[in-house]
Amino acid sequence: MLEVPPTDYHQPILHDPTDQSPITRQEEDISFYEKQIVALHNLMRAKKQLPSFDAVRRAAEEVDGQFVAQAFSDEIPDFLRHRLPDYGERRVLAMERVLQDLNYVSREELKQQFQALDETASCQPLAQVADAPETNETTYALPQYQVGDLVQVIPHDKAGHIRTPVYLRQKKGIVKCLQGQYLNPEDLAHFKSPVFRLPLYLVEFEMPEVWGDRCPAKSLKDKLRVEIYEPWLSPLP
Repeated sequence: MLEVPPTDYHQPILHDPTDQSPITRQEEDISFYEKQIVALHNLMRAKKQLPSFDAVRRAAEEVDGQFVAQAFSDEIPDFLRHRLPDYGERRVLAMERVLQDLNYVSREELKQQFQALDETASCQPLAQVADAPETNETTYALPQYQVGDLVQVIPHDKAGHIRTPVYLRQKKGIVKCLQGQYLNPEDLAHFKSPVFRLPLYLVEFEMPEVWGDRCPAKSLKDKLRVEIYEPWLSPLP
């Protein structure tokens, strides 16, 4: 399986804890093309032509990073460069990137008109690029933490796609549940191989621990539960 390294435009998008703008609660209709792109994700996954949805999430973050950095590659159309893409537009751009990563299509082919496509395209047949990554099932045979253990999120400054919120780094919480063991999504997102199976925990945080002095009075007794993989946790006495 091709390994795609983190790219320069995979920019972290920071959370603003002081933002008090209202959340839009209006339901938006899903357009037909948005349904089509999600159906394509599901179909490729079912046919084992896409190792996981993590690659699509990673590519979508890279698209977001280009808009944050205002550093556009030629795959971003001109009509989008003055605004943030809608959800469906973002997914289309992400899917195009994943198809290129897997060598299903080339950038040049995507620029062509449908009638101009050549049967002698240089991309590999699907069967040659859809191999599942090698997996290691024994690395984390026994979970390190049990329900009730106190843990702290490590301040790991890792490049590329991560599945742990930045605002939880160095925050202390308590393990509430072991969710199971799953292939590391951060490696699946970049088509790495081998991929290790990791314990996934449900960790509970007190809101004052998360937000400190910025925690509003009405939320002092609230709690936040987040799924976190074992390598992102360290033990506390």
